[in-house]
Amino acid sequence: MPRALGKTAGLLLASLVFLSGCVGLKDGKPPGPWHEAYQPIDDPASEAFFFQALEKAKAQFGEPATPVNQVLFRRSKKTDAAKGFRVGEDFSLTQLIDSTNGVFVVYIGVDLDHRNYYPLLGHEAAHLINARITDWYMEGIATVFSKEVCEAAGKGWGDWERHFSKSRRHPYALSYRMARDLKAAFPSEYPKLISYATPNGEWMKIDIDAWIAALPEGRRSEALDLIKPHVKVLSHRVNEQYGFAVPAELN
Repeated sequence: MPRALGKTAGLLLASLVFLSGCVGLKDGKPPGPWHEAYQPIDDPASEAFFFQALEKAKAQFGEPATPVNQVLFRRSKKTDAAKGFRVGEDFSLTQLIDSTNGVFVVYIGVDLDHRNYYPLLGHEAAHLINARITDWYMEGIATVFSKEVCEAAGKGWGDWERHFSKSRRHPYALSYRMARDLKAAFPSEYPKLISYATPNGEWMKIDIDAWIAALPEGRRSEALDLIKPHVKVLSHRVNEQYGFAVPAELN
C-alpha cells in the first residue's frame, strides 16, 4: 500500500495493494511520487464542479481539518511508464500527500464520460473535510453529499440511486441509507458528525457515542433506531481501510 499522510477510500475502490499473479510485471512501484504513476485529469469543467462541491462541503460541515491549497486530479489508470509495474487501477481515493502545504490527490476510478464520474467527484470532495476519517459513517456522509451536489449542478447521479436504495448487503448502500436517514431526522446535528472524529490506528473514525450523547436526551433512541438496521453488515465490513463504531447501547 502506498505510504500517505492521509487517505480515504471512495466508491469503486479497487485497492492500492499490489496486484499479484500478473506474469512479467515488476514488484514495487515506478520511481517518483505514487500519484505520478497515474494519468492526470485535465478537464476544467469537472475541476470547477469539484471546487464548487468543496465550497458546499465547507458550508455544510465546516472548514477542512487540513486547509486545502492544491488538489491534483488523477484517473487511476497507469501511465505508460508505470504499465510494467504491479500497481492497482480503477480505484477512487482522496489522499493527503503534504499536510504542511495542504496538497491532496484525488483519484477517480472511471473515465470522464462515465455516468459515475461526477458522482465520484462529489463523493471525494466531501472527504477533503477530513481526509483521515476512514469509516462507514464518513462513506455514507460522502455519498449523501455526492447526490446533493450532483442534483444542485444538474448532473446525473449515475446508477447509484438504483443500487444504493435497494441493496441489503452492499456496505456503501447501507452507509448511504443510514446517513440519509440521520440527516433527515437530525438536520441541525448531522453535519457535526465529522467533528466527532477520534484516532483509529493510523487513521480516524467517527465517535458515534459522543455524537449521540450530544443529541437532545429525548431523541437519542431515535438515532439508535436509525443506525441499528445497518450495524450487522457494517460491523462485519471493518478492515484496515474502513472502521465502524457500533453505538455502545447496540452492542
